[in-house]
Amino acid sequence: MYLSTSKIRLGIDIGGTFTDLTVYEEESGATVSLKTPTVAGDPVQGIANGLLLLREKGLTADQIHYFVHGTTIGLNTLLQRKGAKTALFVTEGFRDILHLQRLRLPVPYDFRSRLPEPLVPRSLVYPIAERMRQDGTVARALDLEQLDEAIDSAIAAKVEGIVVCFLHSYKNAEHELAAARRVKERSGGRLEVTTSAELWPQMREYERAVMAAVNLYILPTCKRYFQTLAERLLLEGVTAKPFITQSNGGLMDIGTAAEAPVRTLFSGPAGGIVGAVRAAESAGLRNVITLDMGGTSADISIIENLQPSFVQSNHLAGFPIILPAVSIFSVGAGGGSFAWIDKGGLLKVGPESVGSNPGPACYGSGDKAAMTDAFLLCGYINPDRFAAGHVRLHPELSAKALQPIADYLECDIWETADKMIQVAVANMYAELSGIIEQHGLDPRDFSLMGFGGAGPVVVSFLAEEIGADSVLIPPSPGTLCALGSLLADFAYDAVQARYEQLEQIPLSLLRGEFRKLSAQAEAWLNEQQINGLEGHSILYFMDIRYAGQAFELELPIEEKQLRRKDHRSIIKAFHELHQRQYGHHDENASLEVIQLRVRILGHTIKPGIRKIGKAEVPAEVKGQRRIICNGRSYEASIYWRSELLEGHVICGPAIVEQDDTTVLVLDGWQGRIDGHGNLVLRRGEETA
Repeated sequence: MYLSTSKIRLGIDIGGTFTDLTVYEEESGATVSLKTPTVAGDPVQGIANGLLLLREKGLTADQIHYFVHGTTIGLNTLLQRKGAKTALFVTEGFRDILHLQRLRLPVPYDFRSRLPEPLVPRSLVYPIAERMRQDGTVARALDLEQLDEAIDSAIAAKVEGIVVCFLHSYKNAEHELAAARRVKERSGGRLEVTTSAELWPQMREYERAVMAAVNLYILPTCKRYFQTLAERLLLEGVTAKPFITQSNGGLMDIGTAAEAPVRTLFSGPAGGIVGAVRAAESAGLRNVITLDMGGTSADISIIENLQPSFVQSNHLAGFPIILPAVSIFSVGAGGGSFAWIDKGGLLKVGPESVGSNPGPACYGSGDKAAMTDAFLLCGYINPDRFAAGHVRLHPELSAKALQPIADYLECDIWETADKMIQVAVANMYAELSGIIEQHGLDPRDFSLMGFGGAGPVVVSFLAEEIGADSVLIPPSPGTLCALGSLLADFAYDAVQARYEQLEQIPLSLLRGEFRKLSAQAEAWLNEQQINGLEGHSILYFMDIRYAGQAFELELPIEEKQLRRKDHRSIIKAFHELHQRQYGHHDENASLEVIQLRVRILGHTIKPGIRKIGKAEVPAEVKGQRRIICNGRSYEASIYWRSELLEGHVICGPAIVEQDDTTVLVLDGWQGRIDGHGNLVLRRGEETA
């Protein structure tokens, strides 16, 4: 395939097993997707390998004028506990804030469960004499002499950075900022500094301290990676400024990401959800449950009325991350998740993964039987077409790795591989059923969407378990996260804490505060220095709760609501939101405004939804292959996705092979290709 010399927009997503690339050619509107193995320990080399693949297809580096990248560097650094040696400066009397945490058991019914070990040991937590009141006035001035002693002690302890989190700094950050300046001066600029209020000015001291600590813990590693990435791109001839995907599905420049890497923790999966919204729209579906199954995990998310679900806080490695993010629930079940026998003699799959190196046994380096080995032995995967033929698979090595487990279970290797898949699907079902119940959803109102390298293989199993009627497989599901990064807009939230009764805040004052936050958000967008934006939009939100509640809801606010005579329309909207969320509301309760937020979206140039040709003859069957599903053996018809056109019908059992993944169509299911290349599977339809 030859690409023309027009300008190119390139999106890249690095997973635990593969690095995915999606190219959008602006002149023709064509998109091209590729996969290359992730290089363990050197993910930038994986990107360089991907650029080499593009050069082989006729693309030159000087054509790339827009580069966006989803990353898991910060996430992996935190999960593997390989971050920076960090000190924490806190208000005097709050030295044990990271150790006390919230005094809740991680698993309420397991008295042996333990709180996570803090990222900063107590010996490196320094109490500083200072105090802000909750209204932002100074109760006690910052003790500079004690601050200098703490800085000198931290330097002597050879820390890489200092986190500053003082009481009530979300209302007045004066002391935090003064302490940060002092650290830079006294260390000669050698130490990194993160102040909690600059990162996210919100109450709840513990959560703010944790997030700031996480940010600095992963900051040196992320900074080095981003610097290496920028240098390597220039070396490869790519002069485009790199942009990074955020956890909220938006974008930011690489410099901003280097200073606030905590915003990138859910970067890769968030890009997938952005791509999933576009795929659902093209298929005419508004309610979708997504299953993004890669090499390490399976991520589940909900798209309702073509809107992703967002959360104001997440938990990661036991730590609360209080930043807006796409709502994603993860299960330790990916293509690299390997099988093992627990102490009770039961077959388990995951959550540990073999990663890309050594990889599943069929790669030729590892000796553990992973899900990819099970897919291969059950006949779902063609060993000669895996990852577009760039990775040759060896079924005999899969069989060898699985044999000890098969012997223990007193089954043959094919039955054991089938049981592995059933166990992994059961794990995903347990997570998904809880999500459905928690959100009060009827699965019959939703389609399941499978993407990622392994999602299209197992998504139909999951659809049968929950009783969903349809499954959507996008045209390039294995690289949807990379495509999603090209579809993402630049996003930033400007925040101001309030903590006042709603009706005590004049609407004129609220209008003024929202205008100030809008100006702050617009200044951020200008600092990103983006060429080719197609305008921007600004959204208003209030985080509100009933007085006395512990947590708040995000309420969208329209400009016209702020121009009315009273607060009644805002109050009415909150009662309706609370009713939808929790099934009840209280019109007699007063409302408390926790904070005001303005979100700016800088709209990027996006790949269009392309039409494909219409079929004039039935889809060509490329062969037959024996597959095993749920204890039964079938002869499955083989199709090539690249040759399927609008109107083609696939009857299960069948396998649809493509360069970036494999689609399994179960017995009793039928697939139809729509006008945009989506494969929509439905249960029990008659052949058209």
